[in-house]
Amino acid sequence: MSVYESAANAQSESGSRDEEYLLTEGEAQLATVLALMTGFSQGCCAAHRAPMAQRVSDQLARMADGLDGHARSDDMRHFLQKLGHRWSTVAQVLAQPEPDQQAAESGFDDEFNQPQTHWHNSPETLQ
Repeated sequence: MSVYESAANAQSESGSRDEEYLLTEGEAQLATVLALMTGFSQGCCAAHRAPMAQRVSDQLARMADGLDGHARSDDMRHFLQKLGHRWSTVAQVLAQPEPDQQAAESGFDDEFNQPQTHWHNSPETLQ
C-alpha cells in the first residue's frame, strides 16, 4: 500500500474533522505561508507559480511588520524581511514572459502535460 493510499484510508477512518484547527492569527499566517511554499514546490501548473511566490512574499512581509499582532525580535524581523525579498524576486522572475512563450501559446501543448519536477522524491512507504 502506498503512502497516499495509507493517508487516504487514515483520513477517511478518522472522520472529516482532521483538518480543522483552532489557530491564533499568527499561527494561521505561518500555516498559510508553509502551505503556499509547499504548493509552490510541488505544483505542476506554471501559471500559478508567480502569484504563489508573490503571496508568500506578502505574507512574510506582513509577519515581519508584526501585522499579525505578535512582537518579533529584531533578528526574526530581519530574517523574515530577507526571506520575503527573496520570494519577491522569485515572483518577479517567474512573472516575466519567456522568449519562446508565444510559440508555446500558439501550439496545442499545455503546461499540465509537463509537470514541474519535485525537489524531493516522495517515499512509497513509511516505516
